[in-house]
Amino acid sequence: MTPMTLKPLGTALCVVVLASAAGEAAAERADREKPTQIEGTQCVTEELKQLSVCTGNVVLIRGTLRITGERMEVRETPEGYRQATVTAAPGQLATFRQRQDTSRPGVEEYVEGAAERIEYDERAETVRLVQRAQWKRLENEQPRDEIAGNLITYDGRNATYSVAGGNQSGDGRVRLILSPRTDAEPAAPGAAAAPLKPATSLSPPASTAAKK
Repeated sequence: MTPMTLKPLGTALCVVVLASAAGEAAAERADREKPTQIEGTQCVTEELKQLSVCTGNVVLIRGTLRITGERMEVRETPEGYRQATVTAAPGQLATFRQRQDTSRPGVEEYVEGAAERIEYDERAETVRLVQRAQWKRLENEQPRDEIAGNLITYDGRNATYSVAGGNQSGDGRVRLILSPRTDAEPAAPGAAAAPLKPATSLSPPASTAAKK
């Protein structure tokens, strides 16, 4: 792969409309001070346009933040911040993953997502998942909350999101699965989680009435 390392820059506040169910933890603060590294089979940079295009199993890494796909366009704003658009190969999904800051002892928390297109704004610390979008919050690699929709916007600084409908079920509705909070100790970190797979429509709830 062809690596590209970009210097770290500051951040600015971005506000979205809904509070995340995971509102206790925001994105890893240390990531803001890390350089942005981009890899791909081939990368071409146009200095006049402040544009870099990478293709072939592309990866963007900034601290614990990681975005993967097949093609990536990275633009530099007049203020010096980067905006990346990552698209998946046909029939596939681009992926996103980032560690969260948490004050709970023994808990490692991550958020991850997948979509046909992922848009990352370095300055705002936002990630937009577009088309067949999925989002998960994990505690010690165990899924706790899940969201599916046509468009999910995640604000890493404030641990908030907004979600629009049009999921895979074709009914134009969004889907949220939120686990209850418990006082039980979380399971110890184990093996790496299985790759994120496209979600299907929700299964109908099981009947509680017994047949006679």
